[in-house]
Amino acid sequence: MSKKTLKLFTFCMVFLIFYVSFGLFGIFQINKNKKILFRTEEKLEFHKKYSDKVHHLRDSNRWGKTKNDYLFSVINFDDKKSETILFQGDSWIESISVNKESHNLLIKFGKDNNYNIFNSGITSFAPSLMHMQYKILKKDFNIIPDKLVIYIDQTDIGDEYCRYSHNKIYKENGELDRIQSEKFNKAVFDYTKIYQYSDLNFSGNLITILKYPIVKSKYFIKRNIFQIKQIYLYGLKNRNFRKCSFREIEKVLLHNNSKAEDSFKKSLTEYLDFLSLEANIKKIIIVSFPHLNHHKNKYTVNVSNYIDSVLDFHSDYRIEHINMGNLDYLNKNYSKIYKKDLASHLKNKYHANLFLKEILSNID
Repeated sequence: MSKKTLKLFTFCMVFLIFYVSFGLFGIFQINKNKKILFRTEEKLEFHKKYSDKVHHLRDSNRWGKTKNDYLFSVINFDDKKSETILFQGDSWIESISVNKESHNLLIKFGKDNNYNIFNSGITSFAPSLMHMQYKILKKDFNIIPDKLVIYIDQTDIGDEYCRYSHNKIYKENGELDRIQSEKFNKAVFDYTKIYQYSDLNFSGNLITILKYPIVKSKYFIKRNIFQIKQIYLYGLKNRNFRKCSFREIEKVLLHNNSKAEDSFKKSLTEYLDFLSLEANIKKIIIVSFPHLNHHKNKYTVNVSNYIDSVLDFHSDYRIEHINMGNLDYLNKNYSKIYKKDLASHLKNKYHANLFLKEILSNID
């Protein structure tokens, strides 16, 4: 055997050992993350399909008893019911299906008042995502609401500005077409790695050993290309801006940001313009609620004011804005109703008996 042949053989063997070892490491990584991976290919494909239309869906590890759970939950349904209510919003609405008190309250309300009720709340959803979600629910799932409840959170301002404005895709006629999902940036709703690991998990160990090194190498390259672009656009210090941490989202509540304000108002206006053509809807209830830092005067910006500003230009008689910041009970007891989290979520008791009950009292 010549020296050149020996060197080539040695190189190939070392490469093969490294490659197989890398593939075996992939199996370890996939098993390590199995709790957050999709359990069936059908659910994975469902999540991929719709997340690239509405930016993201519900988490793979908390939802998915049925694939539709990633996009919406059925609270109460009977073909004989006379009308349908659709709830939209972020985690405040999503948690209705998690908080037993709120869930049972809404089930009872539906049964007592002859309503079919769907909960399509998804963490960090804001008007532009609800806009696209509404279209999907109507077209693909035949959910056509008679009454629509839209909860708009204080963080929707920052979400629209930081997360969604640069991901919105429009048709040539100016109609919102989709909000593309995050890819290769390690943002909160970047599901790239979970999708890849789930795909490999369904392929079996041998295919994983063969594919993992290639998949991981491509991910590494694309991830670093994205990071270089961020450094070029925002500088080294602000390279993680597009990850949209809560600190970034909160900035627009601490101090007015005209670009963030315009971004939010544009998204809400586009959605309301679209809904103005939905003749089936009898009533649209927009709900807003202050955060704890509003009571403490740390936040100078309130989404309720932005909503009112947009509604000043809408003459749709069906729209009602419930600003819960005006509730006497809330203003007198705010110190005890919030959980100790950054996003000022409500304790379960108050989520059901204050927040949800107030909404239901305004559904005629």
